Amino acid sequence: MPESKNISSNLKQLREQRGLKQKFVAEKLGISPNYYSQIENGHRYPQVEHLLKLRDIFNVSLDDIFFNDKIAKCDIANVI
Repeated sequence: MPESKNISSNLKQLREQRGLKQKFVAEKLGISPNYYSQIENGHRYPQVEHLLKLRDIFNVSLDDIFFNDKIAKCDIANVI
């Protein structure tokens, strides 16, 4: 499960850098906050559709989500 741990920690870092709550991200994904928490904690894998939405929410590439090469900053106002 190392890949999941890497993805989960990258998602958490992206969310925290933007000052977002898990509840907000979960609502944007159309899932429960508990489900999203499990993704960030590495207990669940995000579905492809969620990864695509997360890419848009955080304004990063999928590579940034998977590999954390360079986590970009974004203007969250464009997502809300």
